[in-house]
Amino acid sequence: MNKYFLIQKNMIIMLVALVPLIVFSIFLFGWRVLVLLLITTLTAVVTEFLFIRKKPGGKISMAALVTGFLLALSSPPTLPFWMAAVAAIVAITFGKMVFGGFGLNVFNPAMLGRTFIYVSFARAMTVSWLQPFTAWPGGFTTWMKVEHLTAATPMIVFRDSRIIEKTSDLFFGFIAGSAGETSTFLILLSGLFLLITKTARWQAMFSTLISFLFFGILFYGMNPLPLLLSGGLMFGVVFITTDPVSMPKKPSAIWIYGILIGFLTVFIRKYSLFVEGFMFAVIITNSFMPIIEYSLNKLHRKGA
Repeated sequence: MNKYFLIQKNMIIMLVALVPLIVFSIFLFGWRVLVLLLITTLTAVVTEFLFIRKKPGGKISMAALVTGFLLALSSPPTLPFWMAAVAAIVAITFGKMVFGGFGLNVFNPAMLGRTFIYVSFARAMTVSWLQPFTAWPGGFTTWMKVEHLTAATPMIVFRDSRIIEKTSDLFFGFIAGSAGETSTFLILLSGLFLLITKTARWQAMFSTLISFLFFGILFYGMNPLPLLLSGGLMFGVVFITTDPVSMPKKPSAIWIYGILIGFLTVFIRKYSLFVEGFMFAVIITNSFMPIIEYSLNKLHRKGA
């Protein structure tokens, strides 16, 4: 494996942290989720290989595996396989390799790939959702039952009717949604694991959450907890905002980064047609962070 892959301990830990979400997503939605994950991951690895194959000593970064995992888990379980492959190609090509490869990308590759197919294939990304299994053995005995299709996730229901799912269902994940984004409980456990192993920085998680809660109260005038537990926010807080490459390096910049993501997530959810604002918030914030970091560094040098 060392011959082809650049072994990165933090990426291995990230993959391990995602395993409980993968297992639970299969229980909720069936084995199709695993095939979706294999397609996004294999496509991401092959795409990166095609870019680095002629470079002396070029190896595939394990971050490509993480990108494939994140893409699959943040996608609807019903997403057509070819669209999943397109998302992985866009994620690696335009999210990483056009910037020079691993460590040089401005955007989070997984969110860039997801945003591309969300805008390009809106129906597949927003209309067809699966009702989850709630009793054993759940999806472990089936591929996918099309009769369990629904048109609504908790975020869509809230937008259209202001009806909120039971908090317990939102917390434990027995709801319709993207494959690995439903269970806040498991996501929090994974986040704790990343913090204990010092794979993720708490400042990015904490600043995003505090910002979202503050602006959620300000914009919605209600308890923001159900909004926090709905959609892909918690998944993004733990696995996306903590990306060591697209995340700022200085503590002051990290706080600005998290505050912007939290604010933009609420703002986009409230005032746009897009019910899920997190991925757009991340892409927009990634766009502005280089100039913000540059300005902070300039101010620091002047004050030194």
